[in-house]
Amino acid sequence: MITKISMKNVASFKDETTLETNKRINLIYGLNGAGKTQISKFLANQEDENFKDCKIEGLSNEQQILVYNQDFIEKNFYDTDKQQGIFTLSEENTSIKQEIENLQKELIKLKSNQDENERKLKEKQKDIIKIENDFKDDIWKIKQNHSDNFKDFFEGKMGSKDSFLNFINPKIKEFLTLDAINQNINLEELKKQYNILTDTTQIKLENINEISNIEFKNIENNLIFNEIIVGNQDSIIADLINKLGNEDWVKDGFDKYVLQDSQTCPFCQKDTITQEFKSYLEDYFDKTYEERIKELEKLNDEYQNLFSNIPSIETFYRRDILDSKDLEFEKLHSQVKSKLEENIKKIQEKLKEPSKKIELEKTKELFQNLNNYLKQIQQKIIEFNSKLENPEDEREKLEKQFWEFAIFEKKEIIEKYNKNKKEQEINKRVLDKENQTIKDSIQHIENTIKEKQKEVINIQEAVDRINNYLKDLGILSFYIKVQDDEKQEYIIVREGENKPSFKTLSEGEKTLISFLYFLQLCQGKKEKDEAILDKIIVIDDPISSLSFNYVYEIAQLIKHIFFKNALYKQIFIFTHNLYFYHEFFIIIKKEEQKNNVNSFRIFKNQNNFSCISSLKRDEILNDYQAYWQILKDYKQQKAHKAIIPNTMRNILENFIGFVYAKKLIDIINEYFANDIQYKAFYRYISRESHSDRENISDIKDIDINMFFEAFENFFNKLKYEEHYEKMMGKNND
Repeated sequence: MITKISMKNVASFKDETTLETNKRINLIYGLNGAGKTQISKFLANQEDENFKDCKIEGLSNEQQILVYNQDFIEKNFYDTDKQQGIFTLSEENTSIKQEIENLQKELIKLKSNQDENERKLKEKQKDIIKIENDFKDDIWKIKQNHSDNFKDFFEGKMGSKDSFLNFINPKIKEFLTLDAINQNINLEELKKQYNILTDTTQIKLENINEISNIEFKNIENNLIFNEIIVGNQDSIIADLINKLGNEDWVKDGFDKYVLQDSQTCPFCQKDTITQEFKSYLEDYFDKTYEERIKELEKLNDEYQNLFSNIPSIETFYRRDILDSKDLEFEKLHSQVKSKLEENIKKIQEKLKEPSKKIELEKTKELFQNLNNYLKQIQQKIIEFNSKLENPEDEREKLEKQFWEFAIFEKKEIIEKYNKNKKEQEINKRVLDKENQTIKDSIQHIENTIKEKQKEVINIQEAVDRINNYLKDLGILSFYIKVQDDEKQEYIIVREGENKPSFKTLSEGEKTLISFLYFLQLCQGKKEKDEAILDKIIVIDDPISSLSFNYVYEIAQLIKHIFFKNALYKQIFIFTHNLYFYHEFFIIIKKEEQKNNVNSFRIFKNQNNFSCISSLKRDEILNDYQAYWQILKDYKQQKAHKAIIPNTMRNILENFIGFVYAKKLIDIINEYFANDIQYKAFYRYISRESHSDRENISDIKDIDINMFFEAFENFFNKLKYEEHYEKMMGKNND
């Protein structure tokens, strides 16, 4: 079934305009010259180069379009004296005919099932396409989210969603089938590595050395700090010093006063320090004591010197690998220095009070933690420098890591897509299998019908039917007959003659006989072995040149043959005759087929381009209303000014003929003879003035605004203002 006809760049169809339908019966109304015939020509010959920009949607290979238009008449009647025979079933062999009819009913049912099956297939295909398009959109987000930060990885892959999906599909298959995909790839780290590789200003980083703690450890483990360092216990004053427990105080006084050769006591300020007392003290603080103190002082100096040689935290910084933002390193470095400072204070205390035991804090573990961290940093430095040495290899590794990350990021979406698509494709395969079964059955029945038709098919039945139709229409002056059984040809002859006489017929008679031939062609076929296809019928103005009496009969024939028979998949009827158009709606209303009908209108817009629009039932007019509608269309920029003067003339002729029963020229002479202002208007609309050479003018020179003024003035002067306003839509009463 045709669902859409697009017309463009042919005749008056300059801009694309479309006729979209989902109905079996389609009625199309339009004035002569609106563009109806171009559509019928296109449907009859879609391969014509003139229609290269026109399109049809919905038509299948199992459907055949049969078109009745002027080209059909020319080809089958004007260009030849003989018509090709139409093969139909003989009425004589009723049993075979009944078998064929039963087979055709079964065929109709199967084709209906096929249509339903194909509808489901299309829906399923739409579902698959939607799943694929949604997936494309999701995968495209990889590009949208990451291309700014990883520009080089997307080079040459920034085109369409389709090309990007084609690029990434192999990577999806590669990475999602890995046994252990790296799920811990860090995006920020990827960005950092990418920036390193793409920064042309990068240079190698200096290595970082660990801080040795061996010397610190040796000092911290020295037993001297846990010794009580005292003077000579054999000295005369040893007992007194021990008893008072003030050795460190005595030593301090000894160093500061006694050794300075002072005789004055620092406390009583009397000269009580004798040479003998001095010797006692010197004997107590002997050489051994001094050596232990010097050892302490040496350890203190070494420890402080080691501490001062520890590099400052800034000397460890290496660009982004280690910087002031690294709080963990700052903490480890600070812990080491703080603990060393505590030990320095303790050593100072021991020097001040040698007899006091102290225990230095062990810094081995802190140094180990700091050095372990430095090892990690050094490894990063090695890797960083290696990247600068082998940028291409590193870039390749990084790109692989990036796509691995990007695909894993969409893992759930990819798995859902694969699952949904697989389910839909399984369902589609089931439908495809069912469809093939139906096609095989259809082919079998069609072959059976062909074989049975060979027994009863002939070309005489079509002749008899055409002649019977002619008699029913009251036409007895000519008929159609078989000219040659062997060649299977017809001719049209007049009563009492035996020679072709089509060209001697009147235009109306030519229309009738050609249309009756077309009706039989639709019911039969031109070749015995012609494939049995669903038929789409296109009829373009079948009552052209016919008298009014035949309109009803032609409409009834179309209804009887096409509307009720499911063999005809779809019907398109084009006409310029509103009475004929109305007749179908009367028929359709009686037959209760209103829901299976679409109605359209073809018209020319203000650019004189053909357009197609839907037409509601209440918008269908009679001829007189249709002419007024053209004027309203022009006001809405839907009609070209070239048709306006002639339209006005038709309105006035109809109006005057009905109201006054006179000719338009008589009313003009009677009422408007002295109306100089609109003289050009009256001369143009008067048919009698057209033979006057002075009245010949180009439509480009006509003042359309003046014509509308004169047209309205015509009704005003005759006192029919209300009629004018009503017809122009100004008065809705």
